[in-house]
Amino acid sequence: QLPGNQDHINVELEKLKKTHDEQQQKLEERVLALGKELREAKGAVGAGRRRLAEQSAVLLTSQGQLQAVEAENSRLQLWLKELNEEYRSRLAQYIRDVANYMDSKPSSVAGHSKAPAGQAAMKNFVDSMLRDIRASYRSREEQLARAARGYKKRMKDLAKKHENLLIAYGLQREQIRALGMDCGPAELHLCITEPELLTNSSRELNRLREEKAKLEMQLQELRQGLDLVSGHHPNELFCPRLPDEEGGAEVRKKLREFTLHTQENLEQERSQLLTRAVAAEEQVSELQRYIDQHLAR
Repeated sequence: QLPGNQDHINVELEKLKKTHDEQQQKLEERVLALGKELREAKGAVGAGRRRLAEQSAVLLTSQGQLQAVEAENSRLQLWLKELNEEYRSRLAQYIRDVANYMDSKPSSVAGHSKAPAGQAAMKNFVDSMLRDIRASYRSREEQLARAARGYKKRMKDLAKKHENLLIAYGLQREQIRALGMDCGPAELHLCITEPELLTNSSRELNRLREEKAKLEMQLQELRQGLDLVSGHHPNELFCPRLPDEEGGAEVRKKLREFTLHTQENLEQERSQLLTRAVAAEEQVSELQRYIDQHLAR
């Protein structure tokens, strides 16, 4: 029956060829459209990067301007404080001069009112008023000083809590690393960077964390290099080794010992620095209390 069905087969082949050509054309059109979309996406990404670079430049400029404005604001506040002190002293002196003038001026009223009831009544009134003003100023200054000390104490407490959280996070990070899992970002990326909250011990701890992060990066590069040489994945450090892999296992063991030893030294140094920082803060607090109690005297 094949010779009789030859026409039918040819028709079917023509249909298949036509369908194939249509699908091929659609596929080519789809590829062209995807290429166009890809070029547009690349252009959008490039434009976004350019905008990001421009915004970064603007941000850096704004930060510099902000620091300059903050410095100028601090200078103006200090100048305003000095002007207030000068104005206050001048005003007090003017009031005293007026009081002395009024007390020394003879009365022009006849009769019993020629002699004033109190020779220095005006001066006494002015002295009393100035004492009240100075007392109110002193009370307000003490109130502001207490509020500032309370704010600084709260900020120091928050910084200490944050430091304790970082220490706990570092310990958990090492435990997760020992399991061969992703341990998250280093402590260095979570440190406080505000200069007002950084003490000498905090700066030293940040420096140690930076060195630790560099050591971790070097250790990771060494592990990757050794795993590439031995043909194993970096997460297979704790898997059983074959006899011909004893050299690599020994190197990994030494690397782990070096890491643990370095981590232990860093933790000990950090604990010593924290102890010194606590002692220094206590001494500073005692000195501050002594100054607050004896400064007015």
